[in-house]
Amino acid sequence: MQYKDEILVAIPTLLNLKQVLYFIDFIIIGILFIAKRVQIKFIDEFKWVPVISGFICILFFCTSYHLIPESLELVTGFIYSKYKSVRYGTIYGYHLVDIKNAMTNNKYSPYNTYEAMMKEYENLKNEQKSYTEKQVQNSEQYTGIAEGKNVFVVQLESIQEFVIGREMNGKEITPNLNRFLAENIHITNMHSASYTTTADSEHSFITSIYPSENGEAFSKYYSNTYDDIFKNFKKAGYTTIYAHGNEDSFWNRKNVFSKYPVDKAYFIHDFEDTSELIRTYLSDELLYKQILDRLPEAQGPIFTDIVAASSHKPFDLEGIQEKENKVSIDVGKYRETELGNYLESVNYADYAFGLFLEELKSRGFYDDSVILVYGDHYGMTMYDENLIEFLGEDISDYNAIRMQYEFSNVACGMRIPGVSEMTINEPVSRVDIKPTLMQICNLEDNFSLGNSIFRGKPYVCINNGKIITQQYYYDAENWYDLATGQILDMNELDEETKKGLTQNVELMNKEIGISMSVLTDNLLKDKF
Repeated sequence: MQYKDEILVAIPTLLNLKQVLYFIDFIIIGILFIAKRVQIKFIDEFKWVPVISGFICILFFCTSYHLIPESLELVTGFIYSKYKSVRYGTIYGYHLVDIKNAMTNNKYSPYNTYEAMMKEYENLKNEQKSYTEKQVQNSEQYTGIAEGKNVFVVQLESIQEFVIGREMNGKEITPNLNRFLAENIHITNMHSASYTTTADSEHSFITSIYPSENGEAFSKYYSNTYDDIFKNFKKAGYTTIYAHGNEDSFWNRKNVFSKYPVDKAYFIHDFEDTSELIRTYLSDELLYKQILDRLPEAQGPIFTDIVAASSHKPFDLEGIQEKENKVSIDVGKYRETELGNYLESVNYADYAFGLFLEELKSRGFYDDSVILVYGDHYGMTMYDENLIEFLGEDISDYNAIRMQYEFSNVACGMRIPGVSEMTINEPVSRVDIKPTLMQICNLEDNFSLGNSIFRGKPYVCINNGKIITQQYYYDAENWYDLATGQILDMNELDEETKKGLTQNVELMNKEIGISMSVLTDNLLKDKF
C-alpha cells in the first residue's frame, strides 16, 4: 500500500450520504448525454430541457450568491474562514471568490507589511496582558524552572480528552495516560487551533500561529520563515530532533523539516526495524523504541519532537502483531463500529506511550526531563450516535454545542521536574504550547500568538472564528452557554460579562488577522 492510500482508506469513514447530492448534476448530465447518444425518442420531444435546466442553474447560482456588492464584501472579508464565507455567501459565493482569489493572487491579509503587523501584534499582547494581570503575576514562579532540561514532546494521533479517565467494561481505556496526568500536570481544556490535519497541528505547535483553514501550511507555505520552536531551542544549545514513522514525502515533511533548524529528522526509511507497520507507517511501539536508540550521547540538552500515528483513521490497527496482548479493553457492543475501533486504537496508543515512559525511566531520562504529550486533533466524527450514547447522553436532546466543544478538546498533559500534580482547567490552545516551553526553559520568545498556559488568557480560538471560554462557546456568529447549549441573549447579560465576550471576539479577529498575514505574506522573513 502506498502512503497516499492512508488518506484514501479513511475517506469512506468521513463521507455522509447527503454529500453525494453535490454530485447529482453529473449523474443527470450523464443520463442526458447517454440518452442523446442512443437517440432515445423522448429526448427529441424535450430538446429544450438542457437549455432550460442550464438557465435554472445560472439563476439558482445568482440568487444563492446574492450578487450585490455587500455580499461580495462580506465573503471576501471572511476569506480566511470557509465557515463564514459559506454562511454569508453560500457555497457558490465562496467558490466564486476563491476562484477570483486564485486568479488575482489576492490574499486578503489585513496587514501587508511587517511594521503594520507588528504594531497590531504589540497591541494584542498588551490587551491580553492587561486582561489577565493576576495570572501573569502568579505565573512567574514557572519562568526558567526547567532551564537546561531535556524536552520530549509527543503528538498522539486523534486522542481526544473525553477518553481520559473513562472505562470500557471495567477496564481503563488509557491507563498509562491517566497515571501520567494524575502524577503531573493535566491540562483538561486543550483545544486544536484548527479542524484540519495532523500537519496543521504540527505547524501550530512549532510556530505558535494558526494554520490556514484549508490545510496548506505544510505545502503552500512550507518555505516561510517563522520564529519557530526548533530555532529557539537550537540557539539555546539544544540538539534538536524530529521523528515520524511515515514517509518523508507525506505532508511534504521532507521539505518542511529541511527549512527548520533540526539537527536530525527521522522518517520510516531511517529505521532498521520495520517489522510492524500500520498500513504504511511504523507502529507507535517501534517508533518510540528506535528513536530513543538514536538519542545522541552529546553534551548539552536535547529537544525531541515525536509524532505518533497508530491511532489514525480508520482505527483498524491493521498490521499490529499480537494485538490481543496490546489492546486490553473489550469494546463489547461497539465492536466493528467506528467508536469501537477508535477506542481500541486509543487503547493501543496508550499501551505504546506507557512503554515509552518506561524506556525513558530505564535510560535515565524521565526524572530530569520535561515531557509534554497532546492529541493532535479530533478522532471521532461529530454526532456519531454511538459516541453520544457512550458519553451518557440522550440523542433526542443532545447539547450540540457541547459536541462542538468535545470535537476540538484534545488530551494534553505535561511533566516538569520539581512540579507536583496539578490540574489546569482554563482554556488553552495548541498555539500556547510553544510559549509555555519557552517560559519554563527560560528562552526568549520573539513572536507567538499563543500565551504560556501559566499566564493564560480568558479564551481560545480556532482558525475558523470559533471561540471557547470556560462557560461559553462562540460559533462565529452567536454566543452559547456550554452547559445548556442555549443561545445567549446579550441584552440579558450583565455589563461585565457582555464586555468580556465582546472583547474576546475583537481579540480573536486580531489574532486570526495577524496569523493570516504572517502566513500568506511571509512577514517574518529575515526578522528572527
